[in-house]
Formats: sequence, C-alpha cells, structure tokens
Amino acid sequence: MKLNLRSIDLNLLPVFEALMQAGQLSRAAEQLGMSQPAFSAAVQRLRDTVGDELFVRTRQGLKPTPRAIALWQQLQPGVEAVREAFEESRRFDAASSERRFVIIGTDYIEQVHLPRLLDLAAQEAPHTCFSMQPVSDGWHERLAHAQADVAIDSFPPDDPRLHHAVIGEEEVVVIARRGHPRLDGHINVAQFLEERHVVLQERGRRLPLDMILNQPGWQRQIAVQVSQFVSQISVCAASDLIATVPASIARLFSGTWPIQVLPFPTALPAVPVCLIWPATLERDPAHIWMRQSITRAFSR
Repeated sequence: MKLNLRSIDLNLLPVFEALMQAGQLSRAAEQLGMSQPAFSAAVQRLRDTVGDELFVRTRQGLKPTPRAIALWQQLQPGVEAVREAFEESRRFDAASSERRFVIIGTDYIEQVHLPRLLDLAAQEAPHTCFSMQPVSDGWHERLAHAQADVAIDSFPPDDPRLHHAVIGEEEVVVIARRGHPRLDGHINVAQFLEERHVVLQERGRRLPLDMILNQPGWQRQIAVQVSQFVSQISVCAASDLIATVPASIARLFSGTWPIQVLPFPTALPAVPVCLIWPATLERDPAHIWMRQSITRAFSR
C-alpha cells in the first residue's frame, strides 16, 4: 500500500536538506531564517516522521545516521528536480522559446505596430509566433480568463482581473480622396459637418472624438459603417466620403492610396493607447518579455 503523502509534512524537507548541508543546527536554522527553538521542533517532527534519530551530536557537529544518509540519497534528486522545475518556470529564454502569443487588437495594430513587434521578435525570439484576434464582444472575458495574452485598446479596463499600462497616444486626422471636389489640404468645422462620413462600428464605448461630436451641433452625417480602419481608407479613396482615423495609419497608406491627410478641424485630445493583460499573467517571465517588446514597438 502506497504511503499517503498527506500524512507527511513536506515543509520538513527544507529542514532535512539544511541539516545535511550545514551539519550544525544553528547554521541550518539561520540558513532557513528560522529561530533555533522552531528549527529544533521541526527536526523533532522529522525524526518522529522517519522513526530515526537521523543526526547525532559529535565534536565536529551533527553527524547523519546511516538512515539519514540513505534517505537523503533517495530524496535529493527529487528535491533538486522540484527546485529546477520552479526555477525553470521563472525563466524565459527568448532565443529558444517557441511560445505563441495571442493579441487582441484592431487592424490599426496589425498595420502600424505589428510589423515593428515582429521585427523585434525576429532579433530576440525568432521561434516565437503571434496570433491576432479582433476586438469583438466578450473580449474582456476572454482576456480575463487568459484565453489571450494581451489586448490593445483606447480605454483602460474597469475590471480588477485585468491590469493595464498606457504605452502611447495617437493623434486623429481626417482623410479624403485626392482631388475631392470640396476639400484640398484642410477642412474646417462647417465642412466637416457638411460632408458624409465613413465610420467604424460602435463597440459599446466610444472614443473622445465621438463624445465631442455628439455635442449639439456636432452630429456627423454617417454614410456607412465599416469594421476596419483600412476599409475607411479604401472607401474614402474611391468616393467623396471622408473619415476620421488614427494619424499613423493614415500616413502609412497615404503613399499607396490616393488620399489626403487633413488636420482635424478643431483641437482634440490625443487618444491613449492602452496595453491590457490578465492579472494572472503579471509575473510570467515570457509575458513580461512580450509586454516590454510591445511597449518598445510602440515607442519606435
């Protein structure tokens, strides 16, 4: 019949190890940060558990009995294996890791920042891979249950299960096709309100832009809702519709699409970019590396 481990106080293993290594009760107690009375009591429980004295006093200190030596020869490999397993869980070797990271984000992240992240990963962690997931309903729950590693959004989460950091901010601009019949290099408030817009589908919470535009007199004329920033750009490039998009993605595509990038017609606060992750992954070494890499990608 196998011994029930629940009947053994595994906290006694470090006591046994310290005594085998130190050979003196006071030194072993100090090594574990225990008082001598508490350490002596633990040694007595260890003796009672094993049914052997384990250590006898000599002029040179405590000498292990034959039973202690035989027991330690059996236990030491296991103790080292446990220690190695826990130490391994605290390490992350970027150069050899094959971990897959899941990122929840919009096509703005994919188009503007993902290439920079992949460039960093190719240099430091060439065997890692990344999977992008859309910002869709329920993404907070998926992230809180660590079904994804991080999300990148404009709003800090109101959820104690999620941590976040602001890693950047984004200016917003207006785009219109080159040769637009009413716009050429600039746009004022009156023109902004008169034109018809391509907008993103609402995701429950809105950007500061929309909060401003919903004030009296700031109602946009919406022609179409699309699901991606790049769709806003392509529609604007082929029509007389206009759109408000992050400056980074507008400038990225202004060289390949026939669009003009116009300053927003009134002062507007920059939109924060938040990196959000599960609290359960806060101390995971691989996850820490990924969060740092994403932050560096945004700072480039």
